[in-house]
Amino acid sequence: MLLPDIRWWNELALEQLETSLSRRITTIDDVNKQLADIRNIPGWSGDAADAAQRRFADTSNQLTDEAAALGAVRAMTAQARAAVAHLKATLADIDRRAAENGLEVWDAGHVTIADKPDAPDSATVEPLRLELIDAARAVMRQADDIIADAAAVLNKAADGKIDDGGATDTAAAATAGETQGALTALAPPENATPEQNNAYWNALGDQQRREVIEQHPEWIGNRDGIPSMARHEANVNRIDDERARLILERDRLQREIDESTVENPNYETDLAQVQAKLKDLDALEATLQKHPLDPDDPNVGARLLLLDMQSGDKGMAAIAIGDPDNAAHISVTTPGVSTTIPSLDGMAGEAVALQQETVKQLDEAGRSDEPVAAIAWLGYEPPPEIGPDAANAALAEKGAPKLAGFFAGLDAASNREDPHITALGHSYGSVTTALALQHASEAGVVDDAVFYGSPGVFADDEADLGLAPGRAYVMRAHDDPIVFGDGFGVFGPDPVTTNLEQLSVLGATTPDGVSREDSNGHSEYPRPSANGELRTAAYNMAVVIAGLPHLAVR
Repeated sequence: MLLPDIRWWNELALEQLETSLSRRITTIDDVNKQLADIRNIPGWSGDAADAAQRRFADTSNQLTDEAAALGAVRAMTAQARAAVAHLKATLADIDRRAAENGLEVWDAGHVTIADKPDAPDSATVEPLRLELIDAARAVMRQADDIIADAAAVLNKAADGKIDDGGATDTAAAATAGETQGALTALAPPENATPEQNNAYWNALGDQQRREVIEQHPEWIGNRDGIPSMARHEANVNRIDDERARLILERDRLQREIDESTVENPNYETDLAQVQAKLKDLDALEATLQKHPLDPDDPNVGARLLLLDMQSGDKGMAAIAIGDPDNAAHISVTTPGVSTTIPSLDGMAGEAVALQQETVKQLDEAGRSDEPVAAIAWLGYEPPPEIGPDAANAALAEKGAPKLAGFFAGLDAASNREDPHITALGHSYGSVTTALALQHASEAGVVDDAVFYGSPGVFADDEADLGLAPGRAYVMRAHDDPIVFGDGFGVFGPDPVTTNLEQLSVLGATTPDGVSREDSNGHSEYPRPSANGELRTAAYNMAVVIAGLPHLAVR
């Protein structure tokens, strides 16, 4: 379906059809009730009465069948009308944004710079042009799906394939028919970019979105570019299904082990992995319960943005504190060696503290209208321990494209024109973060990066990371055991000897007047001290996340 056809789609005609179908169902119901009254006339008996009763019964059955068909078509019409209204509004927004920026939307969904004297610079509008192409084509794809669904319902009704569900009256038959007239949710496009995923979601109407979340959560739970609340609901819906699948797999493996006459180490390994994933699900549920969502404050509570119990040997997940879609500032922390899903509980607590400190610094700077979201991302499998896997970049290289896609998805799903995104990389996670920045398909998505306890980031300056000058920072405690050398040179030069700006981890009184403790060892950087205040290292992260790097302690 071309865009002009969607612009001129007649919603009023659909509304009139819906009204007409409702009247027809009411008429049929009245006729059926009158037939029932005639059949109950006292004293009407004999062969003629019996024959008439049979004819009336046949007619009544035909009326209930027709009511079911009409109910299906009416439901389809009502849902199509709502979906069409949503599509037209979405397309109107595409047209508006294009016109405001000197772009022209063509019938088949292509978008070009308008041929006008004051045409904008192509480089300036190119990101928007590509975004609008994705949006326009998603609208066209959804329109085609609406037409296909409507045709399927009409054909079923015409062929007498709408079931009245055994109803004995026309009202019940119409209700039974309604369940067979619903528009089906369109599946997301395969191999889509985060921007295309976001365009797909925006083109769906509210009813189709609910259907996806409730009936096909696996479509969107891990799909970058989908809004965070939809991903959270979908992933929470998937927990019980994943648990049931893993229990079946656990029991199967246990039977194989019990019944085998020969010891099979593979079964033992597989069983241990399945059991660990079951514990992961329990840990995730406990973390979500510890940080419940607040219906009155979207900046409170945890959202499950990733749940992957199938693609790797270990479970993977990501938890956001706050609302990434509406946050002005977003941080994404990628952890390192030996981190597993149960570790996310502690990381979620650190994310809460980091979010609150960032909000505090923004408040003191007179920018209290800028919400903050902090995310703990474990969308890859870090090395299980210090050893061969930790001494090479293979696992980081495998995880980097996923992290880059996650960054792009946050940007695509944001309701802000350009959210400020800060990447935080700890230990081996700094390697993964650096590679994600270097391999990003689109520059400028991530604005700042802070690497702490890092063995190397394959960079000597910000340009190597695709960041602007002065937008990448390094921190390392004096006694951090991940000292550079001893085989870690495979990750590039020692970060604290590069041109990346070094921030302090020492005890200090920060510009807000708070006396803060130093960080020792490999893991204290983000953790609050005994008095509840964040250490200097975490304070530095907070002011970078807030876009206030001039307040950092060098």
